[in-house]
Amino acid sequence: MPKDKKFKELVPRLYKYNAENLGLFFSIKALLMVFPTMTIDQGISNFRKLMGLTIDDWDDESMKATYHRMQREYYEDQKNECTKKNK
Repeated sequence: MPKDKKFKELVPRLYKYNAENLGLFFSIKALLMVFPTMTIDQGISNFRKLMGLTIDDWDDESMKATYHRMQREYYEDQKNECTKKNK
């Protein structure tokens, strides 16, 4: 295991980013289920308020890109699962 201090600082940051990404994704998914007319931008705004984030912490375009990337990966995983079951 590396004794580099930067490595030790990076690992907890990666966990935090992963948790924030998951929180964003599932928060928006849940809001869209409850309020089908809500937009992704409104979901991002609600998540920002809930988490106490500012635009300097995580900008809107990055949040949108993260949400859409995770949604695409989620649908691809679901598609692959259905394909496996049908074989």
